[in-house]
Amino acid sequence: MNSHALLACAFCLLAAVPAQARDCSAARVAPQRRDADTIQRIERGWLAAEYHGDVAFLDCLLSPGYGVIVAHDDRVRSKADLLQRVAGNAGKDTPVPALETRVVVDGDHATAYSTMRVTGKDGVEKTVQYVDAYVFDDGAWQAVGGVDL
Repeated sequence: MNSHALLACAFCLLAAVPAQARDCSAARVAPQRRDADTIQRIERGWLAAEYHGDVAFLDCLLSPGYGVIVAHDDRVRSKADLLQRVAGNAGKDTPVPALETRVVVDGDHATAYSTMRVTGKDGVEKTVQYVDAYVFDDGAWQAVGGVDL
């Protein structure tokens, strides 16, 4: 193989590799096991990430095609929508509400049903409920979709 062909092959290989591979090990709840406790810890970590603007944690947790159905107005929000909203909380030290989560794990799939009590901007306390679906892939759980009830 001549040097031009070798150089062309090298450029093709470099083009196929992402310019900046993400290392999500620091942004994951550890250890990752196929059990309800891990999913409950992930749900608490997710909530804290939303309240404190930790976009890196959520970017690693949510699958690229993640979407959440917002039941009360029949909308679907994408991963990008969620990350943009969470970015607005960066640097805030907002208290994270207590979270109650029930989990069903079936092999490499899990469903989490979470409930929390929050006080709205109007001062009225309300209950917030949501469901998240997870898949265990390559040693870690990844959220693939959800429903805000």
